[in-house]
Amino acid sequence: MQIIDIQDPGAFDIILERVQHEAVLLQLPTVYTLVASPTRCGVEQLNHLKDRLSGKNYGTVMGSCARFLDQALDGAMPTYFRSPCRIERLHGAFVRTAFAGAESNSPVIRGGTHQSLILKGVHRDLFRQAEQVLAASMDPELWCGRSVSSLLCTSANLSGDPLGSITDRARAMKFAHQRDVGLVVTCEMARTGLGSYPIFELGPESISVQREGPGLRRLLGEVPSVLQPATAA
Repeated sequence: MQIIDIQDPGAFDIILERVQHEAVLLQLPTVYTLVASPTRCGVEQLNHLKDRLSGKNYGTVMGSCARFLDQALDGAMPTYFRSPCRIERLHGAFVRTAFAGAESNSPVIRGGTHQSLILKGVHRDLFRQAEQVLAASMDPELWCGRSVSSLLCTSANLSGDPLGSITDRARAMKFAHQRDVGLVVTCEMARTGLGSYPIFELGPESISVQREGPGLRRLLGEVPSVLQPATAA
């Protein structure tokens, strides 16, 4: 197992080469994740590492906000957030919206919707480069006709783990050893507010919080009063 820091010289080159062939354990500021190529092979790699049954869905990590908006269906979200600079304000959250008809389902589309995590800083730089490198691997059939090259992303734990998402190094390293992960990428962890990121679902004229998480109060402050969301039960 190789361990590198995302800030190490040459780290991006190592990550982008390896992720084309295997899933990578990637530490984000508040939680440890697994990332893989946006292909059926990437889905199978994540299913194996998580001991997850097929039929589950995976989100992505967003590189280009403009590209994400281009793939969303027309009218899928409030007009206010149809601007890259405005949806960018939801950094630190997954954004879920319609990519296809409600009857569409795949390992990355559920009921026509897909969710992608917006981050800033060095991780965002990595995700942008990943979209460029993986563009040749796009699988429109997997994506219900959309053109998506963003890295798949999921929590780095076994499916159904009662301990939930991994936020500490000891558990992350134990998981990596037990599941034979080849590459672990570390970063500076947030000092407070650890855990899985919130999920915002953007409908045509509404927003709802499908999962609470770190930074939710700040995120809600980025939403206009007329769109203030209800929290999912």
